[in-house]
Amino acid sequence: MRKNNIVLVSSFLLAAFSFTSCSSTMSLTKVEESREIKLPFSEKEYKTNADFIRARANGESRDLQGGEMIARHNAEGVLGNTIGTVVKGVTEQYFQNTSDNNSNDFSKKFESTTRTVTNEALSNIRVVDTKTLRKANGVYDTWMVIEVSKKSLLAGTLKAMSNQKAFKLESDQAKFRQIFEQEMSKLDN
Repeated sequence: MRKNNIVLVSSFLLAAFSFTSCSSTMSLTKVEESREIKLPFSEKEYKTNADFIRARANGESRDLQGGEMIARHNAEGVLGNTIGTVVKGVTEQYFQNTSDNNSNDFSKKFESTTRTVTNEALSNIRVVDTKTLRKANGVYDTWMVIEVSKKSLLAGTLKAMSNQKAFKLESDQAKFRQIFEQEMSKLDN
């Protein structure tokens, strides 16, 4: 038993000696601590929900109004891209689910309608909130959240599509509405 203890202690000393004698030639650099940054309007009430599609963006300028204009332009760009993507996705799904021979022709016509719907939706936006920060270098950093109603987007889309002769039936509109609502629910944060 005593012999086992001697072997165990010797092994431990040998291991400790090995670790201390094998020093690295590279020095360890100090790792800087990271910290989370909370951006303006990152709370839940500023995100897309069941009723509204929202977009948040910022703009920087040495001029206060310039920062606001840039922020609005950037937010409209984000919102426009989201709307265009959703409407295009809905129409593609709708055409895949219908077996109408005219749907290929209708799909081509609806590309320009998608742009019209997006532009109309952007004309109906509402500014939810803005915050302006002044940086140490004198630059204004303006943050803005804008929104558009999902109901108004659907109504505008259905109105634009009703002008197409291939989309006159109520059953077509009901199917489109169902797909639209499914895609909109995916946006909810």
